[in-house]
Amino acid sequence: MNLSEHLINMYNMLEAAVLRAETFLQAFITSPATLRDYVKLAVVLAVTVVIEIAARKNWRFRYGSRGFRVDMLYFIFYYGGFYHLFFFYWLYKALQGAVAAHAPWLQMNLLASMSPGLQMVVMILISDFVGYWNHRWKHSNRYLWSFHSIHHSQTNLTIVSNYRFHLVDETLLRLWLFIPFQILGTGVAVWLWLDFLMAWVLYLQHSEWNWSYGRLGYIFVSPMFHRKHHSKEERLQNSNYSMLFTFWDDLFGTADRKSPVPTEHGLTGNPVPESWLGQLAYPFIEIVRDLRQRAPAAQPVVPPGSPAE
Repeated sequence: MNLSEHLINMYNMLEAAVLRAETFLQAFITSPATLRDYVKLAVVLAVTVVIEIAARKNWRFRYGSRGFRVDMLYFIFYYGGFYHLFFFYWLYKALQGAVAAHAPWLQMNLLASMSPGLQMVVMILISDFVGYWNHRWKHSNRYLWSFHSIHHSQTNLTIVSNYRFHLVDETLLRLWLFIPFQILGTGVAVWLWLDFLMAWVLYLQHSEWNWSYGRLGYIFVSPMFHRKHHSKEERLQNSNYSMLFTFWDDLFGTADRKSPVPTEHGLTGNPVPESWLGQLAYPFIEIVRDLRQRAPAAQPVVPPGSPAE
């Protein structure tokens, strides 16, 4: 095969890959689930902005800042199909193949024998329990914290800050959930109606409002409860890990309900660059720097037979 034939074959392969990518993106972006996410975000964002215009004087700064635009890029990356097309789809496919080939017994589909209401309760509780420990682990491991610190780098919280997660950080949570979802079975269409309500709870956590939800705050994570977790103070950062239900923090001794709401959010010194690409590279740079600092210093070479000093 001559050079021209090689080039033609490479061109045909590239063209086929582009067509597959285009088909995937079109199917993903126009799918009911994705459109529902877009509408959900638009509605919650619109209502939140209206409330902020009525109650706050700095809404132009909050929603016109570079940080807000970076958070919107995260939303587009995750919900525009790019994350799934270029990364997670292939990882998930490989994991599914591995389970089917080597551990088919994991696919128990336990939810199939339960009533719709019980399916919702079990799915949400297990997801939130796994999410709590995944979150806590990332705060206790210096290398995982390098990735999770991207989420904590936002100094002006808005509902879109909910999407500011490094690719590695987001993928680790999905990997944590993979085995439980294999055991339970993920085809739970009955819980989709609850998705909108959950979106409000998750979005409003990052709204920077001083809402405690009253007695419901002992069940659901409120903006006031989660704001403490985004404080610049390290002590508060290592508390209030819960994603949806606050009772995990109460149960495992990490809840902080007494400290005042922080006046500043983010990280001390603001070390994380405020750009999407900069934040993509930041954790790897920090890990390499840390490994170099921890490497033992080179010992002087002493020639054989020479007395050591």
